[in-house]
Amino acid sequence: MLLAEHAGVDPELALQVMSESPIGSPMLKARAPMFLDPPDTAWFDVDLMQKDIKLALASGRDLDVPLPSTSVVAELLTAAQGHGYEHRDITVLHRLLNDLSAARVRRKLGFAA
Repeated sequence: MLLAEHAGVDPELALQVMSESPIGSPMLKARAPMFLDPPDTAWFDVDLMQKDIKLALASGRDLDVPLPSTSVVAELLTAAQGHGYEHRDITVLHRLLNDLSAARVRRKLGFAA
């Protein structure tokens, strides 16, 4: 979604294409409207997701099962918590990635992040 936006694609069109395509997941289809307008409250927030991800990573370590994607998710959720998004819905990760992208652009231009 963020890549489409940065490429100049209308966010509503991008979500429509992604959610209505054959590869669109049921979760994406259900959550698509929330990407454009993330809810202020969540029934399953970033803190709860992080708890579950940490449990999965601990199980992976105990069983010697590498979980590289899960590790990346843990990093993103930690960043979301650091940005004050701990009680927000998963769709706030879109906002987080946009924040991180904007900070990189500011650094490249020589401005403080």
